[in-house]
Amino acid sequence: MYPDWKNRSILIADDDLSSHLLLGEILKPTGIKIYPAYDGTEAFSAFIENPGIQVIIMDIRMPEMNGVETTRLIRKYRSDVPIIAYSALNQPEYKHLMKKLNVEEFLLKPVHPNTILSTLSRYLDPQPMVPSNMDIFLS
Repeated sequence: MYPDWKNRSILIADDDLSSHLLLGEILKPTGIKIYPAYDGTEAFSAFIENPGIQVIIMDIRMPEMNGVETTRLIRKYRSDVPIIAYSALNQPEYKHLMKKLNVEEFLLKPVHPNTILSTLSRYLDPQPMVPSNMDIFLS
């Protein structure tokens, strides 16, 4: 079963066309709106022009502006949007830089489709309401 994300949207920032095609195929059954960007400058522009974007999947090495710089700009503009770093670079310095920029997740390519779906679910699916202690006493 795929989640129903017809009313959700994400930005995928990656200079690799095959990554876009793969993620598009994984996400197609969910109905999610995907905003593609192929470099950091394009990603930042797409983010600014589409304020409804709820999650960003961000590659680190891209032309024009890399994922670290793009993330830094996005965080200055809006700090509440979840960003998932998605990269083939398994280097501690990149992970450290992205962590300093409050990136929520760091996924290494290639990634299993279930990992993409479960990771996005943490940010796109509404959390169940847990009653507070006060709610219990008022019942």
